[in-house]
Amino acid sequence: MGTARKFAAGLSGLICAAMLLAGCTSEDGIYQPGNYTASAAGYAGDVTVEVEFDSEKILSVTILEHNETPTVADKALEEIPGQIVEQQTSEVDAVTSATLTSEAIKTTVADCIRQAKQG
Repeated sequence: MGTARKFAAGLSGLICAAMLLAGCTSEDGIYQPGNYTASAAGYAGDVTVEVEFDSEKILSVTILEHNETPTVADKALEEIPGQIVEQQTSEVDAVTSATLTSEAIKTTVADCIRQAKQG
């Protein structure tokens, strides 16, 4: 009876270890790969953004359409997408004097991230 208990305890330990290790890896990744699009209100109208994902990361952020004032919003439209890809989050700093445009880009990317996680 002692040998049977040792065997059962050892087998239970192996099963628990296998379950823990299986939980540490994900074959599906973080995101459903693809391109996702969203829009949010900027200063002068909607800003529409497309975000491309593979299963593990944000690959690109592209501004598809906007009506923002060029001299004011250009820096945000140019810098924010790159920062998001570099930092892999929509939680990046806004560009001074283009706060509404910055927030619109960040909001649309956050929406696309939610879409990609839902699949």
